[in-house]
Amino acid sequence: MLPNGTLSPIVVNPSVGPGAFSVSFEPGGAAIVSETGPANVTNGSAVSSYEIRPDGTLSPVSSSVPTLGAANCWNAITPDGHFVYISNAGSSTISGFAVGAGGTLTALPGTIIAANPSGATNLDITVSSDGQFLYTLNSRSGTIGIFAIQMDGTLKSVRVAGGVSPNAGFNGIAAD
Repeated sequence: MLPNGTLSPIVVNPSVGPGAFSVSFEPGGAAIVSETGPANVTNGSAVSSYEIRPDGTLSPVSSSVPTLGAANCWNAITPDGHFVYISNAGSSTISGFAVGAGGTLTALPGTIIAANPSGATNLDITVSSDGQFLYTLNSRSGTIGIFAIQMDGTLKSVRVAGGVSPNAGFNGIAAD
């Protein structure tokens, strides 16, 4: 955005990994990009982080760090910016990463730190505003996965809530 409130010209930035799908911004300003990965690669999803330069270009910080899951759709960052969680819809798993200085991503031990029931298809993911819970929208099973975020960033399954119509095409989840 320009000082007068108008938009600046578009700056095109190529992704360092294939299948750039979504972007979120951590509190320090780094862009966290979910990547679905190359075609026909089992559990080939990844996540990258970028520094945003003043001219609008992106400089890779962490490039295509494997999530060890399939069909990485969305990511959710804790309010303090210490952790980012990746929703691997194709494998019904959640990957976790610590976010370091400048947006550096480090996989939490095991990388896959939680799972929904097989075939749940966790299409979307969000973190509560107090940073205590993570929620997944499990489209195929018609459920919401509820996980408590531990101090070390790992997740503890709390419960699965029903009441969402399975395969209804819902997309998007928000928490307070």
